[in-house]
Amino acid sequence: MINQAVIWTLIAFISFAGIALGGYDLSGSEKAESLSTSSSALQGIEAGAGALAGAEIPQMTATAAGTEQAFSTTQTPTNTELLTLLPFDAEASQSTHVFFKGSYLGWNGFEVQYPRASPGLWIERSVSWSWYATMPLGSWARELLYVPTASPISIFEIYPSGYVMKHDLGSVPPGYYYIWYYADTPGRHLSLFALSNSVSNAVTIDVYGIYHQKVTPTDPKKECEKNSYCHWVNGQCLCTMPDPVDPEKEKCEQKSYCDWVNGQCLCTMPDPVDPEKEKCEQKSYCDWVNGQCLCTMPDPVDPEKEKCEQKPYCDWVNGQCLCRGLNPIPEPSPEPDEATICQQNPYCNWVNGQCFCTGLRDSSSGGLLGNSAEAQTQI
Repeated sequence: MINQAVIWTLIAFISFAGIALGGYDLSGSEKAESLSTSSSALQGIEAGAGALAGAEIPQMTATAAGTEQAFSTTQTPTNTELLTLLPFDAEASQSTHVFFKGSYLGWNGFEVQYPRASPGLWIERSVSWSWYATMPLGSWARELLYVPTASPISIFEIYPSGYVMKHDLGSVPPGYYYIWYYADTPGRHLSLFALSNSVSNAVTIDVYGIYHQKVTPTDPKKECEKNSYCHWVNGQCLCTMPDPVDPEKEKCEQKSYCDWVNGQCLCTMPDPVDPEKEKCEQKSYCDWVNGQCLCTMPDPVDPEKEKCEQKPYCDWVNGQCLCRGLNPIPEPSPEPDEATICQQNPYCNWVNGQCFCTGLRDSSSGGLLGNSAEAQTQI
């Protein structure tokens, strides 16, 4: 393991060289700032972080789940859980294992060996806390932090492009905490956090794209064992985490007169008025046929709708653009002023020498979260 003071020096260097631009895997937070680094400084911090992670990290960036899949979910945490250190119940984690010194130790064995004065960072897999994991794009997973002493905490994320995001998380008493991590950009990400006088190990996360392809299972046992958190036991597939929620199946089963059978929603009576059907039939040049709106001419172009649908993580719903995650921030231009930075954010306006933004408000800190920013300042 390399000297952590080297990494701390590099982080300090890029912090002073940074320009405030973005947020922590969300489109804005007053707790976050984006750091633009020189290539030499970036190479130094990446090299240090990679050395701390050890031989567990594959040399090539993963483009699929693999056996190192993170214990992830597509369900967005509540606003009060985002970009917040949350208490972790160590007693409830006794059956899991923790990566340390090149191997996975049982929780009790790990507690005995881990140096209590050192900060530590891990990402959650199905039955372990690791320094490496793969995650599908657009999913969430927990990162575990061990905080040895009360101190201001900053967490850093290095993006595949070399972009560095810093987030100030405040100060908490010593102990175990977790924070939600969002996979917003494909490629290899590095995470680590720093106290006032020490820095944690690095966690490496390979974010891969999701390719939707319907496959008919030919062998239930093989299909079961494709999931790292599932095992085939006595003719049954037993999993340690629930299967991802199928929104169509969930929507179907909410209707008392419908059943989900072989991937289809079968109903004993017609649905009530479908707002999409009703909306379709209001257009003189459209007809509702077999659940689809077929039109003889295109709808008038709505520039806001067109701009929204160009983003793969956004949908146009009821005249609004609803987004699921961070709009990847472009590389900053050299030395932009505050007005330029503000106007680059679609949720902000520069008025009378100040940046005014709209968005969801974090009830715990008074800061803005979600798809907006009051001041752009993750790993």
